[in-house]
Amino acid sequence: MNITEKFLSLGKLARGNVNDSTKPILFTKPLERIIIHWIGPYPNQIVTHPWNWWENGSDGKGVRASAHFIMKDEAILQALPLNEIGWHSGDLRNHDSIGIEVIPMNKEGEFSLTSLNTLKWLVQHIRKETGRELVLKRHFDGTQGKPCPLHYTDFSTIPGGQARWEELKIFLNE
Repeated sequence: MNITEKFLSLGKLARGNVNDSTKPILFTKPLERIIIHWIGPYPNQIVTHPWNWWENGSDGKGVRASAHFIMKDEAILQALPLNEIGWHSGDLRNHDSIGIEVIPMNKEGEFSLTSLNTLKWLVQHIRKETGRELVLKRHFDGTQGKPCPLHYTDFSTIPGGQARWEELKIFLNE
């Protein structure tokens, strides 16, 4: 597997300090988790589409959103270094977690089999690089209760989202 590094630019909203966006915000406490997301019901995207939105937004300044990785099938784009905070969770978990955005294979948010295998490899890679056995969580598990990743929550139109999440965690931890 290959990871393409394309870090978001310092000085944009997606990366850096609110008061001085030319400086990265580094983790100050130990990493605890990997948070799995879906990028939304946009299965035709490629990994650079979310990156471009985070980097540029509609006005060229970007948006206050980011994650460490964006992936689809076998493509993995790393948008942030593993020692920096990303803006992916909408809560304090940003300060002790690595975010992974997965582009789904359909509007229901289902991850392709290839994406699932790549995600498993990426989780193992992150754990090896950080030297930590990080816990797997969904965006949904945070304070917002956002239906993310949709297919792996009970907000899915396909019954059994919570069970699918439990199965996914087992698979990713094998």
